[in-house]
Amino acid sequence: MSLTPIHPGSMVASNNHSSRNSRSDSYDEDEDDDEAVILPDDSSYQQLTIGTPARLSREHYPSKQPRQIVKELTVEVMPALLVSVAGSVLAGYILGQIQDSRAFEAIPALFIMVPVLLNLKSNIELNMSTRLSTLANLGVLDSRAEGIRAMRSNMELLLLQATVVGVSVGLISALLSLTSATTPDDTDGVTFRAAASFLAEAAVLLAAGLGCSVVGSAVIGVLISATVATSNALGIDPDNIGTPIASSLGDMTTLLILAAATGVLGAQVFTPWPLLLSLAFLALGLLLLRVVRANEVMAHHVTEGWGPLLFAAATSSIAGVIVGRCADRFPGMPALVPVVNGIGGNIGTVFASRLSTSLHRRHARASSEHSLVMVILLLINIPIQLGFLAMHRLFDPSLAVTLWFVILYTAATVAHGAALLGIARLACSFLWSRGYDPDDYVNPFITGIGDMLGTILLSLVFVMVM
Repeated sequence: MSLTPIHPGSMVASNNHSSRNSRSDSYDEDEDDDEAVILPDDSSYQQLTIGTPARLSREHYPSKQPRQIVKELTVEVMPALLVSVAGSVLAGYILGQIQDSRAFEAIPALFIMVPVLLNLKSNIELNMSTRLSTLANLGVLDSRAEGIRAMRSNMELLLLQATVVGVSVGLISALLSLTSATTPDDTDGVTFRAAASFLAEAAVLLAAGLGCSVVGSAVIGVLISATVATSNALGIDPDNIGTPIASSLGDMTTLLILAAATGVLGAQVFTPWPLLLSLAFLALGLLLLRVVRANEVMAHHVTEGWGPLLFAAATSSIAGVIVGRCADRFPGMPALVPVVNGIGGNIGTVFASRLSTSLHRRHARASSEHSLVMVILLLINIPIQLGFLAMHRLFDPSLAVTLWFVILYTAATVAHGAALLGIARLACSFLWSRGYDPDDYVNPFITGIGDMLGTILLSLVFVMVM
């Protein structure tokens, strides 16, 4: 029997769960070893080693009819995408408000922090959402005790990763601010004051990065857990709604916390409070590190998955540079970028989450079924994109929306969505074949490439129109 290797730490459901609906029916022990291999463990939340995966037979997860797939995706994914659009619009509005605050005027490095913080924090939350969605579809959340243990372990990991993200973002922002700082006169007094000012601002940046990342991830982690648990209980596939809600509400929550944090910390620049707050979060991070490393199921996550996160941060930063250079020439472009990239990224992560669940189930779905899902998600993308464009035109008459612009805009969003769906499909298959869990690796690639590709395509639309 040929088995596909699975990365250590992947989870499967035991054969003790009660039967479920056709979306995520629990599996029973199969007498035929060629059909299924069930690990003899009482716990459904177990760790697998490479070469010993639980392989589920096709009959335990029957393929759905095309009409059922169309209905499921339309009813579940479209509302989640609409929520994500609203979240992206609100996040942009909040960002516009806080960028005019006193704290941003006093500490310009906060402008550097925001895009990197949003990208890294969003991706670790997306990874948590896909992990929990996979566990829900494998039946782990059917057991109250196992479900609570799974959500608690993932929350601990998320907060540890958020601590690392907060430290990294704070230090990077402080160091990058040096490149734009005015060189002081070559006198001891001025040099000392400049150094003291830099250290004080660095402490504020570190405290703001840690506070926004850890507190924001705690809020979104609870929201993700509640969303997955509730959808699982109601018979809704969490793969269809988890990532759009996590990405949109995550950005909005982070910016609200950042606004509050910078308002408080901005008045404490030359006091010890920012440093003390940073030390408190670092102490919490060390405690979480000890807890996660002691968890045999989650320990491997401590050192894994950081490469894709750095890739996503780099590509999103490049996209930010492109937007900055096009903003003066095409004033209407910056308002469209977050929604174009957000919707495209969301359909890509929804598809990746579904693919990962299918792989964890060892359910070899037909290629035609995956292709149908890709087509439906792409078709769902079009009316939402055009609806947003119409609403934006209604509230911002300065944007010249001609028929030629609509045609090019639609073509760009379709190309963007199709590319990300294709990348999700190829990346999940490739990572799985190499022994990596797509739940931990694929989302940052989708969002990073999506941000850069969507920005380039949208800039080309404006160039061709103008």
